[in-house]
Amino acid sequence: MQRIIVLGLVLSASLAIAQGTPDIPSEKVVIVPMGDPLVDAGVSEAPPSPQPEQPLPPLTLTPEPPPPQPDTRTLEALPPPLPPPEQLDQNPPQVVPTGPGALIDGHPREGAFLSGPGSLTFLMHHTLMTGFGVLGTQLIPRAIDAGPAHGPIMGGPIENQFVDIPAGGCDPANLQASIDRHPEAYKGVKSCSEIVTGEGARLAYLTGTLLGAGIGFTSAAIWQFNNWISHRSANFGILSSLIGGMFLGGFTDLVTGHGDAYATSWMTMIGSSAGAWLAAIVGGGDIALNKATLIISGAAWAAIYTALIVAIVATTGGAITARSGLDAVMLVPAFGAGVMALATLKFNPSTAQIIRANIFGAIVGGAVLVLSGLLLGPATGFTRSPVPYILAGVGAIGAKTLVSLLWADAAENPTTAGLPGSGDRKYRSVW
Repeated sequence: MQRIIVLGLVLSASLAIAQGTPDIPSEKVVIVPMGDPLVDAGVSEAPPSPQPEQPLPPLTLTPEPPPPQPDTRTLEALPPPLPPPEQLDQNPPQVVPTGPGALIDGHPREGAFLSGPGSLTFLMHHTLMTGFGVLGTQLIPRAIDAGPAHGPIMGGPIENQFVDIPAGGCDPANLQASIDRHPEAYKGVKSCSEIVTGEGARLAYLTGTLLGAGIGFTSAAIWQFNNWISHRSANFGILSSLIGGMFLGGFTDLVTGHGDAYATSWMTMIGSSAGAWLAAIVGGGDIALNKATLIISGAAWAAIYTALIVAIVATTGGAITARSGLDAVMLVPAFGAGVMALATLKFNPSTAQIIRANIFGAIVGGAVLVLSGLLLGPATGFTRSPVPYILAGVGAIGAKTLVSLLWADAAENPTTAGLPGSGDRKYRSVW
């Protein structure tokens, strides 16, 4: 009986304890580390119930405005899109060469040795010009002296005898006369052919070529390493060397009376070098195309007009020889180039305008020369009458002048001056 009572008391106590214990929640228990006073270590709250969706307002369509009339239509230029905000204060990256000598004359150096795009042409030009130039100073005079005797006979003493000496060439019967013209250069020569092919001549060819090429390469290498050179300036130097060589060569040959081949060949080589260096120093490393074209055109037309004048003198019975006329034609281009170089300081014609004037002048002058010569007679029109040459010169000058002054370059580009509302509809010539 007592056991039954004790068992009932135990069951009653267990039931009371079970009724007082709270239910264990079904949600996850979040364990927060100690030390955070803002977070409760208890259970997390249940997620809020979703709010009911609000109905969308009714969609209303507005009619599109009609397009503007043609007379009132305007165009609005959209500005370029701005970069993201995080990039507004950032400078764009710039590639700046570093290290000594990375920039030269405002241009990036293109190589460790060749500084510009025209450096290789500049080097090859000066190396070959001076190398073959010095070779010519040794080969050409020897070839002339070893050829057949020519020119007027001059009297002179040879071995205590007064004999006739040819002005040029070699006479096998009087070899000593040819040797005495240049005793140091022709020492030991025993025949006319040895003047140009002997051991001394071959040694002079080799030494002169190597020495000239070395001087030209060294000087050009130093210059191009310290100065930027474009393709245009390098090519302009080649043409300038031709003009300079013709000037000093023709001048020396004219002064010496066509009798000193050594002096003429040496001065030709010096003139070529002077013209090339003058173009590099004065013209600069990046000469403008229109200026280079104007200078070369001035030299070419100076040679053409001089040839016409020589022909006029020859056909009118003037005392002029073919060699003197050739010397004159070689002399004048340098003056024409110099005048045009000074003209570039004041005038600035376009390249197209210069080329256009050259083409029109050449076509008109050549056509007038041929037609007038044929009309006067094919046999005598070009050899005995100066009329074709006079008319050709006048026609070429007239065509060049009219095209240069009356061709409006602005009309080829309608965005330039002359449009309605620009305030200046009169064509202004660059001359």
